[in-house]
Amino acid sequence: MYLLNSMSMRLNKILLRIFFIVTVAGLSLASVYISHAQGGHGPVFTLATPTLGQGELSFDAMAMSTRQGSSAWMLRQNWHYGLTEDIQLNVSVPTPLQKIDTPPQGRLGTMMGSYGDLEVSGLFRFYKTYPDVGQRFESSLLLSGSVPTEDKRAGIHVGPSLHGGVVTGYASRTFYAWAGGGYQYYSEQHNDRLGDIAYITGVIGYRPPMFQHDYPKPDWRIFVESVTEWVGDNERDGLELRNTGGTKSLLGPSVLGLYGKWGLSGGILFPVYSNFSGTQESESYRLNFVLSYWF
Repeated sequence: MYLLNSMSMRLNKILLRIFFIVTVAGLSLASVYISHAQGGHGPVFTLATPTLGQGELSFDAMAMSTRQGSSAWMLRQNWHYGLTEDIQLNVSVPTPLQKIDTPPQGRLGTMMGSYGDLEVSGLFRFYKTYPDVGQRFESSLLLSGSVPTEDKRAGIHVGPSLHGGVVTGYASRTFYAWAGGGYQYYSEQHNDRLGDIAYITGVIGYRPPMFQHDYPKPDWRIFVESVTEWVGDNERDGLELRNTGGTKSLLGPSVLGLYGKWGLSGGILFPVYSNFSGTQESESYRLNFVLSYWF
């Protein structure tokens, strides 16, 4: 058992090193490519309105970590396709590297689903207006369905889930602001059910004047993101578990860099408020690095 654990830890470290090597190499090779549209991307953790242009395709390779008692690591592969300029289709596939017994309940990123869920979603921009050159107000609806990649989570059988969210905000060449919220419903599985998740998100962003230039000059934006989640009680054998569920708020910085066909983003959230039932441990952080490529 010790040998297996040791081999698993070494494999995790090797995979993470490969991810960061690919990230650096990708940015180094970006200068070879001509500029393409880079829609559909924004903050790391929160709801936002941008969608890809019609016929555009992008791919995200993500390295994620969260800690609740011990640290969990996961890779995710996200595909995004612009069906029209206002409708974007998404697929998010998780690859766990290091699991923990009681992963935090919540959407670790609003566009990627909960811990261990494979999710298919559609982002529909249903309203937009342009008050001035380079400025826009818009609102989008996110609808998704997910299936778990494991049988149990924190000792509870995990069933498929449905999710819906709405977000509205403002974007210009310099400033960004989005606010939104959503709800995720888990279905019953073997007389167990994970608690539903309600949440609100908010983000403000700034693009410094030195980065307000076209390719081949780099383009960076900085964000301050916030997430508040209300998690319902889990059910086991049809009975509510009163020592589960609660409320938590997280806040932290993130960045988004664009260069040619490549994008690099990363961020970290820390808890600023927690109110849990029973003796649950608080989530210590959420960490995410994303390498993106536009085809």
